[in-house]
Amino acid sequence: MEEKILKLLQEKKIITTKELVEYFSKDRTTIYRWLKKLEETGKIETIKKWTYKLKESIETYFNTPTWERKKVNYNPDFLRNYIPNETYFFSESNLKKLQDSIIDLPIDTDFYKTNKRFLETLLIDLSFASSYLEWNTYSYLDTEVLVKYNEVNKEKTAEETQMILNHKKAIEYMIYYKKELDFNKNTFFEIHSLLWDKLLLKNDLWIIRNKIVEIWWSAYTPLDNKFRLEEEFEIFLEKLNFIKNPFEQSLFINVFIPYFQLFLDINKRTSRIMCNLPLIKHNLPVLSLIQMEKKKYIIAILTVYELNNVDLLQNIWTQNYLLNLEKYKKYFS
Repeated sequence: MEEKILKLLQEKKIITTKELVEYFSKDRTTIYRWLKKLEETGKIETIKKWTYKLKESIETYFNTPTWERKKVNYNPDFLRNYIPNETYFFSESNLKKLQDSIIDLPIDTDFYKTNKRFLETLLIDLSFASSYLEWNTYSYLDTEVLVKYNEVNKEKTAEETQMILNHKKAIEYMIYYKKELDFNKNTFFEIHSLLWDKLLLKNDLWIIRNKIVEIWWSAYTPLDNKFRLEEEFEIFLEKLNFIKNPFEQSLFINVFIPYFQLFLDINKRTSRIMCNLPLIKHNLPVLSLIQMEKKKYIIAILTVYELNNVDLLQNIWTQNYLLNLEKYKKYFS
């Protein structure tokens, strides 16, 4: 019967409980039960009392051109409603998958420093993957040659080469100084400055953005007030330091650093590198992003921006972490 309701909605666009009772000749209790099941599975939604419509899929939503989507401003409640160790961006099932995946992994406090082959692979994978998620056209092989031998592909731009090298520096910095690095303003600024090196003006380093930014492929408008940004960042840091689970800490960084647009540029890159610090500090394998699909990542970030929904991001985070583990298992034996 649920399928028949969905077909009716495809034809009529909007339907009421009264119409369904008359159409199916069923009592209201039965109709409510069917509707509740469809709502719980995310297929329909209530638009007003006793009135329903098909729920638009996220992919369909983002197929609508930016200028036709509803304009969305920064939502302070998105951060404020998050309660560390009570609120979780990861679903219970995904968190269990992640926890189960690391049981008995033989990683000690010096694993990254002593396992040179793994570190080299990680530097190549993460530098390539994070740069690829931007506009960088370096191939994996080009990245490997640059990271291992410092040989530049002369057909690429200087900016592309610098982006790869900056990723390498930032990752090495976190690994070698993990004990000294805390989740504070200086650490985020330091990683950002390493990723920024020689790409943009030094005047914009080590400061919270004091200019308006627009995200050209999104209907989302970030805060345009430096003092408000500073306030939100302080709240973020306080909550981040209270989160006990390193996976949740990592995702929390992935969500809010791009959402704030804290810096004039290089926000997503900062989040992709910084999200590994909780994992490194807990002696866990990192998220290299090497198997991340660009389109899925972009839609997941847009969903955070415009809908404050983290479901897609937490799903692709989990999937990629588990895929990464399979790829790196040979280094853990």
